[in-house]
Amino acid sequence: MEFNAKLYGGHRGARKFWREMLPRIKYRNPSIPIEISRHNSADGPSLLHIYTSTKTQPTADSTNSPIAQQPDTSPPSGTPNARNTLTPDTSKPTHTINIRDQLESEILDALVAKTGAEEIKPTEQELAEMREIAEFKDRSEADRVQVRERLLKERREAELLKLARGEVPAIN
Repeated sequence: MEFNAKLYGGHRGARKFWREMLPRIKYRNPSIPIEISRHNSADGPSLLHIYTSTKTQPTADSTNSPIAQQPDTSPPSGTPNARNTLTPDTSKPTHTINIRDQLESEILDALVAKTGAEEIKPTEQELAEMREIAEFKDRSEADRVQVRERLLKERREAELLKLARGEVPAIN
């Protein structure tokens, strides 16, 4: 993904997508490498490059070789070049989406359409956690209002006591 570091020039949607949508995508897909390139030109490109790879089916010749039958013992990695991280991936992107002057929701829709991604529905446990968080926010707002009212009442009483003692001159 590449876009301007500032939001001017039609890069607002790209920045919002980067800040709001990409962390959620990365959380659900930790093995997908994501690279961000920001530039300082408002007239510069605002593009989303999508790299996909298809697994090739083993041929009859490769299934008979002893190397093909050995399992891959290297640990899984989220880097694009797990075996040699010094060599950058120079392949061409499968899809390139121009994301200039688009809202973050439009960018997400285009990404889903190009990749054929599926939305993961929240589990019952996640739904329960979301309800609990919403209830907590409601209770905290009610508590905030109650504390604010009590504090204002205490301040008014303190002002009236000072006024009654003659410590503060009365305001006409």
